[in-house]
Amino acid sequence: MIYADSTFFVALKSRRDVFHPRAGHFYEARQEEGWLWSPWHRVEVFNTLRQLVRHPDRRYRLRLAEARMAIHLLENDVRVGYFTHIEADWRDVLRTANEISLAHAAELACRSADLLHVAYAKELSAGLFVGFDEDQITLAKAAGLETLDLRSN
Repeated sequence: MIYADSTFFVALKSRRDVFHPRAGHFYEARQEEGWLWSPWHRVEVFNTLRQLVRHPDRRYRLRLAEARMAIHLLENDVRVGYFTHIEADWRDVLRTANEISLAHAAELACRSADLLHVAYAKELSAGLFVGFDEDQITLAKAAGLETLDLRSN
């Protein structure tokens, strides 16, 4: 199963994202492999789409209707099974996030939101962690996950 970070899902559903074509091609090529969707995705991806309504650069700014449509499409994709909604025990996710922080935060850029994605992927035994965020990919790799930085593919 593939665990994609928030940057992937935002790029997949926002045509204004610079990585939109790359996300679409990657998803189409590997859609049969199974894609994980967590409650943390729901919070961070949906919030990011809503925040794009106020992006300072007009090239990336979404209209409210575009953000709502992207959220609706993602909700529908989860509902029909394109992305598999799986919940892990949050106590385990938070414990794992803290362990990853302890092991790597002194040497690597490590946002709390990134820690939660990496920990969630570990708790769900993801086979591959993908995205467009270099820091998060580096953290996931350091935490022992197989990774693919889609910026370079």
